[in-house]
Amino acid sequence: MPYAYEGSAVGRWVRVAQPLHLQQGYNELAILSETVGLQNYGAFLEKDGAGFRGKVKLTGFKTGEIDLSSSLWTYQVGLKGEFLKMFAPEQNESADWVNLSPDILPSMLTWYKTYFEVPDGIDPVSLDLGSMGKGQAWINGHNIGRYWSMVAPKDGCQKTCDYRGAYNERKCATNCGNPTQTWYHIPRSWLQASNNLLVIFEETGGNPLEISIKLHYTKAICSQVSESDYPPLQFWSNPGPIHTNVSINAKAPEMHLQCDYGHTISEITFASYGTPRGSCQSFSTGHCHAPSSAAVIAKVCQGKNSCSIDVSNAAFGTDPCRGTVKSLAVEVKCTSSSNFAASTL
Repeated sequence: MPYAYEGSAVGRWVRVAQPLHLQQGYNELAILSETVGLQNYGAFLEKDGAGFRGKVKLTGFKTGEIDLSSSLWTYQVGLKGEFLKMFAPEQNESADWVNLSPDILPSMLTWYKTYFEVPDGIDPVSLDLGSMGKGQAWINGHNIGRYWSMVAPKDGCQKTCDYRGAYNERKCATNCGNPTQTWYHIPRSWLQASNNLLVIFEETGGNPLEISIKLHYTKAICSQVSESDYPPLQFWSNPGPIHTNVSINAKAPEMHLQCDYGHTISEITFASYGTPRGSCQSFSTGHCHAPSSAAVIAKVCQGKNSCSIDVSNAAFGTDPCRGTVKSLAVEVKCTSSSNFAASTL
């Protein structure tokens, strides 16, 4: 029964019991030790060891337990697949790959590979590894790093967030019951026109048949500007004479909206000039609202990559509530220039 190190401020070793399936005759026991998550600060941290510190025993036999602690162990640093560079396009064909069968999933300590086509467009590309467990991934020989699809505890998230008072790690917890990360960025400079090689080393088991390539872009953008805000920055610079009759305050504040490059504003989800309430993706009209708000924003912005509009009564042709400081809240949708959404590998 090996003992594993549990990382913490004080550090301690915990007992780990792993059921084994032995066969009649000779059995080989291999143990994988990873130096991940160890303490990386404090005095003498370089002397903090890793690996197996406690006894390794086999229990449950009718004749008693077998102590393997003093057995003749052989050690190997790193993985054979890494030494053979199975992740490199010029080396991976030297391995004895077999076709993947859904009947043998999930499988631990397994290398997987597949080929995929590069998605069209210029949008950022990501690898969705939500179906996997823990391991490393390579794209055309480039290591995108270690992935670990850990699921956060189901309990501990608060309905309301309040950071006031002394801080602790349980304040304003989010993402309860969900994976901590599933998407991993792939730089487009690593991709080629076709036959892109994906190699994965999975340690704990997972379903590689559900891995997918996804494009990401900003689908919704929001903005809220008050008529009491300052005008755009470019109006603060005056290259002309020091004395001028034009006042900065004469220029109305301005709202600027812009989708990602290659995308256009396709829909005005919300627009209100007056006293709108809420925040992005939860805006609502207040007691003061200019009925022309959506039409004005659509005329100026729809079908364009970016647009600007003054936050003023003149821009909307009315003063919906005299004597009240008004603001403009807008939410729009951006449309992708590509029809590609996701591709299962």
